[in-house]
Amino acid sequence: MAKIELQDLQFAYPGKSFNLAVKQQVFADPMTAIVGQNGAGKSTIFKLLTGLLQPDTGIIKVDGHDLADFKPVDRLKTIGITFQNPDDQLFNATVKREVEWSLSQVNDDRDANSQQADKVLANVGLAEKAAENPYDLSLSERKLLTIATVLAIDPEIYLFDEPMISLDSPSKLMLTQIFHELVADGHQVITITHDMDWVAAEFGAVCVMEHGRIQFTGTPRALFGDRGLVERVGLLPPKVMELTSMLGDSRVYLSPEDYYKQNLGK
Repeated sequence: MAKIELQDLQFAYPGKSFNLAVKQQVFADPMTAIVGQNGAGKSTIFKLLTGLLQPDTGIIKVDGHDLADFKPVDRLKTIGITFQNPDDQLFNATVKREVEWSLSQVNDDRDANSQQADKVLANVGLAEKAAENPYDLSLSERKLLTIATVLAIDPEIYLFDEPMISLDSPSKLMLTQIFHELVADGHQVITITHDMDWVAAEFGAVCVMEHGRIQFTGTPRALFGDRGLVERVGLLPPKVMELTSMLGDSRVYLSPEDYYKQNLGK
């Protein structure tokens, strides 16, 4: 499993008051959620990890190697990203060509790229849309298409910025299953999300950001057990905890299944 290390990382946008400052942070859990209010620095972390932004100071290491030393093709094979807005990533004439273009950045075998594109489009339920223009797709389908472009390359580390936005329930279940399959195959998945129910039920680790600083790293159970922190950084506990709290039960529950296990499954 990959390990990302941030050391003395500093970044500031010109002309803005925002300042990212991370003294020491390690991402080593197979599935990590990064949470926090808008403007906390979550997407900035992602852009620094992919080289879209360069830190003012500090070092980013992947498995002990300085990310700044990676060649572009090696970086693509190591870290893949999907943005919150899929329209920031789509520009080809057809759905299939969108995936093939991503593959062409790391592999010049057109036949292999075509076969891989067909495979990943089927995996995300877009096989029948292969010949369509990406902008004729729904927002949900465009979101899945950007995910397909990264799945096709199969990097060591996946970064997903709000992947569940606009998806219907079946698509959310499908994507969650894909994430777990990636982890089972040895990949690392790091996701920015505001969906605390999803975080609580599915993720092994949570990183909480506030004003460009990392305020907490630990398990979802530890996070939601710290009600003061959750309230201070503007997060909401899982819905099951909101309900049980109204009933006078102050224990931490990560999901309805967790509630059953703690109370009825003994």
